[in-house]
Formats: sequence, C-alpha cells, structure tokens
Amino acid sequence: MASAPRILPLPGQTVANIESGTHGGGARSRMISVKRLNPLAAVADQAWLSLLNFTISLAFIWGASKSEYGYYLLLVAPLMLVQSIQNAIVNSPLATFLPAAGEKDKPALQRTAVSLHVYLAVVMALLGGLGLVAYEHWAGLQVDAVLVAGFAFAIVGTIAREAQRSFAYVQGQGIRALGGDLAYGAVLLTGIAWAILGDQLTAGIVLLLTGLAGVVPLLMKARSFQGLQIHSAPMRQFWSCGRWALPSVVVTWVNLSAYPYFAERSLGLAAVADIGAARLFLMPVGLAMTAWSNWYRPRISSWLATGNAAAVKRLTYKSLFGGWTALAALAVLIVVAYPFIEPALGEQYRGLQPLVLMWLLFFALSLARNIYMATLMTDAHGYRILHHITWLALALSLPGFILLSDNGALWVVGVLCAVELAQLVLVFAKIGTYWKRSATSR
Repeated sequence: MASAPRILPLPGQTVANIESGTHGGGARSRMISVKRLNPLAAVADQAWLSLLNFTISLAFIWGASKSEYGYYLLLVAPLMLVQSIQNAIVNSPLATFLPAAGEKDKPALQRTAVSLHVYLAVVMALLGGLGLVAYEHWAGLQVDAVLVAGFAFAIVGTIAREAQRSFAYVQGQGIRALGGDLAYGAVLLTGIAWAILGDQLTAGIVLLLTGLAGVVPLLMKARSFQGLQIHSAPMRQFWSCGRWALPSVVVTWVNLSAYPYFAERSLGLAAVADIGAARLFLMPVGLAMTAWSNWYRPRISSWLATGNAAAVKRLTYKSLFGGWTALAALAVLIVVAYPFIEPALGEQYRGLQPLVLMWLLFFALSLARNIYMATLMTDAHGYRILHHITWLALALSLPGFILLSDNGALWVVGVLCAVELAQLVLVFAKIGTYWKRSATSR
C-alpha cells in the first residue's frame, strides 16, 4: 500500500495546522478577534457590576427599611477603603511594573502579588470586625453578630474578587475578568433572591453573600495556588509606589467616601439612605471610569515608557470629550424623565432630584480628574505628587463636612464637588511635565 504523500507546510503554517485542516493565518485571525473582544468584555464587566450594585440598592429600597439600607451604605464605605488600600499596595503597582517587566521577572511579581492579597485579606477582615464593634459603641448603634461576621467576610470576598480582576486586566484579559464577575454575580443574586423570598433581607445577610460570592470564582483556581511567596525585588517595586499611594488612598477615602459617617452623625441614617439612593442614578458613570482605568492605565504606562506621549494625549482628550458629552446628555435626561422615574423609588424617597444633579456634577469633575491622573500613575514620582494633592484636599474636605453637613444632604455632596474640583486643578497642573518629558525621550 502506497504511503500518502508528505504535505509540506506553507509559510505561516505548521504541520499540525495542516493535519487539523486549519491555517496559521486562521489561528492568528482568531487570536486577533479575541484581543478585540477583550475591551468590549471590560465594558460589559463594568456594566454587569453596575447592574449588580443597582439591583442590591433597589432590593433595599423596595424590600427593607431606610435604617437597613443606611447600615449597608455605612459599611460599603469601608469596603471601598479596603479596595483602595488593595489597589495602592498591590493592584496599581502591578499594573505599573508587570507590563514593562521581562518574561523571567514576571512570575516573581505575580506570586508576590498573590501573597500580598492573601495577607491583606486576613489582616483587614480582623481589623474590620473589631472596628465595627468599636464604632457600634462610639456611635450608639445596634449592631448584631450577623452584621459583624458579614462585614468581615465581605472584606475577604471583596479582596478576592478584585485580586482576580486585577490579574486579568493587567494581562489584557477582559474576557477572563468578565467570567469571574459573572460567577460572582450569579451567586450574589441567587442569595439575594433567597433572602427576599424568606423576608430576611438585611445588611448583614447581603454582606455575608458578598463575601461568599467573591470567594467562589477563586475556588476553581485553588489547585494552581503555589503557596505564599514574597520575593524581595518585586516587594521593593510594589513599595516604591505603595508607600506614597497608601496614605493617599486613605486620605482620598476620607475626602470622597467617608461622607456617610458625617451625614449619619449630623442628619441620621435616613439621610444616608437618601444620599445613596440619589447616587444610584450615576452609578454606571463611576463604574465606567473604573473600566477605563482598568483597561487603559497599563497602556498609558507602556506608551509613556516608550516615549509615545502623543498617544496618551490623544486618548486623554478623546476620553474626556466623550465622557463629558455623555454626562451632558444624561443631565438632560434626568431633568426631563425624573418625574416619571421618581414613583419607582417609593414613598420613602421623594424629592431627590437636586441631589441627583449634584451627584452628576461630582462625577463630571471626578471623570476628568481620573483621566488626567492616569498620566501621573506611571512612576513612583507621580504617586508622590498624588500623595501631596490628597493631603491638600483633606484640608478642604474635613472642615467642609464638619461645618456644613448640618445644613442638609445637598451640602454634603456639595463638599465632595469642591474637593474634586480642587484635586482636578492640581492634577492638571502636573501632567504637562510628564507629557513633555516622554516626548523628548524618544
């Protein structure tokens, strides 16, 4: 029996390609298609998280008292602080150094990041539980064991969720990040539905579910865990940025996320709920900004490192124009459509339109600050600049909250707007130096 003639591969093909009936060009085409889907997946990921947060808030608005929603918002604020600390110590430095690292250095960077995530989860969960008990005694609130346990577990779940997302985005794998968050959301929504059906929707239950949902996507990767490994060189790199970013994010949290505590002390839990309900209308904007940062910050770091300041400037101005155009359209929509939307919030949440528009102003300023800030978050010096700016903002926010919160919820958000404007002006004054330096280094 004659043997089959040997088929030689054409340029761009391998023998395996031929035998399977595929071509190298086809494989490359599929790879390109996947790469193009990653940015879309990043947008879909943030839209999905926005929908989840919106659903949780609506569940509280429709199925729980204002005090339960107020408790939940009070504890979401420190969860945001934990997430910011995680970003400062691990995620942001990882996005800065991993794209520029050599292939032999990347495993040590990644293992160090994983270990830092684990240590951070344990320490912050313990501190969070103890801190909540201390706050209960100081503020005279009634906090039960379920709320304390739920808050501690939610810290672990939040860090776990953000860890897998950060690794995905820094490697340009938006589809992988979306897959993890889809699993997270499925667990969370199932649990919330169960709580509503059982008439057990409380802040403590939702926080417990948040922790569980955050841990579930990582269980599938437990076998690949190689133990806790802190490598000295990556740790020095992380700390070169983290030592400036860490105090900055704490101060930024006081400036921009601690307002529920000032509102609760001055106006009560009902006012905290009103402020949170009004912010719901702008929730997609905040998450869109996060999506933008997740996807473009590593690229901005790479562009500036190679002297391509023109690409950074082009992206910055296009993003700013697109974002402000969308916000202007949203403002018109809110003014026109709010009377028809308001009844859906129920009798407890009437007259929030001025608060919604004040939040829109806040996000317009915040969007510009975050876009410009990405230029500074490309080296340790930029982190140091942001560190100093946040301390200057603190000198504005604390007196503002203390002196003006008694005047009503609108003043609380107004202080946030003033803080954002001050930071925007200071950040804008610094980015020109970075663009010039990058352009002249080519």
